[in-house]
Amino acid sequence: MRAPAPSVSDWRAVWAIFTAGLAASAYMTKVPPALPGMRAELGLTLVEGSLVATMFNLVGGFTGMLAGVICDRLGYKRVAVGGLLVLALGGVLGALAESFLALLASRFLEGAGFILCVVSAPTLLTAVTASVRDRVRALGLWGAYMPTGGTLALLAAPALVAAWGWRGLWVALAIAAALGALLFWRAVPTPPAGTAPARSLRLIGETLRCRGYIAMAALFALYVAQWTSVLILLPSYLVERGVTTGAAAIATAAMVAANIPGSVGASLLLARGVRRGPLIVGAAALAALCEAGMLSEALPGALRFGLVLVFSMAGGVIPGAIFSGLPVHAPSRQHIATGNGMVLQTSQIGQFLGPLAVAYAATHLGGWDAALWVMLAFAGATAACGYAVGAIESRLSPGATIAS
Repeated sequence: MRAPAPSVSDWRAVWAIFTAGLAASAYMTKVPPALPGMRAELGLTLVEGSLVATMFNLVGGFTGMLAGVICDRLGYKRVAVGGLLVLALGGVLGALAESFLALLASRFLEGAGFILCVVSAPTLLTAVTASVRDRVRALGLWGAYMPTGGTLALLAAPALVAAWGWRGLWVALAIAAALGALLFWRAVPTPPAGTAPARSLRLIGETLRCRGYIAMAALFALYVAQWTSVLILLPSYLVERGVTTGAAAIATAAMVAANIPGSVGASLLLARGVRRGPLIVGAAALAALCEAGMLSEALPGALRFGLVLVFSMAGGVIPGAIFSGLPVHAPSRQHIATGNGMVLQTSQIGQFLGPLAVAYAATHLGGWDAALWVMLAFAGATAACGYAVGAIESRLSPGATIAS
């Protein structure tokens, strides 16, 4: 039996969930600005420093769907708050770390806490919104949590590191996660149970057979493979062309921030009846055009950086479209968290493998021109997944989804 929808959308709860996402996503971008000081103090090699950063993604790459099942078993609010507290614990342990292995273990905890926190959000947002339009807006807003929190961390990190070192940054973000947990506990209601908990293996099996979730999982992995590649390689690309490291850091933060209006704009367009499939295909096509221009030596530098910003904004449409589509394709409310875990799991894999593929092409297969072909291949596959999402969605009966 389906849990009754609230009569009025609880926007206080929506913003509390979004704030928790900001605190969690700040952990994703805190390592790069702190890495020089961390390497100097702990004697880390470049490979060890990179592993500290990517351990966060590797955890999600293996545990996303399992986290969804845990939410179904233990309760979405309880797991989200627990994830924030695990993030805070990982941050404190990292601030106290005196060795590479201790720091790596703390990042493992942080990665687990991140997944536990964010995998429950779409289900909770669905539970606290009263109408389809509000639900689309809330889920579209949630699509902006990652670039918003990441940008805030990138902007705050230089001042915090200068004042208190990288350990001070770790402690500050741990406090933010703990405060986020407190706000979440107080502001977000516990959703009523709609059905008895599904058996874990059955829930995973049904999610893996959901064509819409398969298409959206592949879509998210291909999108983040492009976006994360630009995020990671942009500073090196700019420094190679004479830009100072400080200016390159600011440019990277601007690139991350440009992703936000795309995600929020997607929610507004979808709430006004724009179809999800064509919206994704259009965003992927615009991103591909920007990729071709921003890697072209024939264009002036200012124009190419402008294309980087447009690329990031166009790409932001995709997570907004995906998160708002999770309830549309879910066989039941219970499947949303597991489906979100599936999407996040593949996105973590895309974040890990995409930059490696682009960097390998740029280094061994002919420079940035070769890297462009890898990016364009990702963009073409992204558009194909968007078309598949639209085709699947066009065959769904509105009454058969929990979005209505």
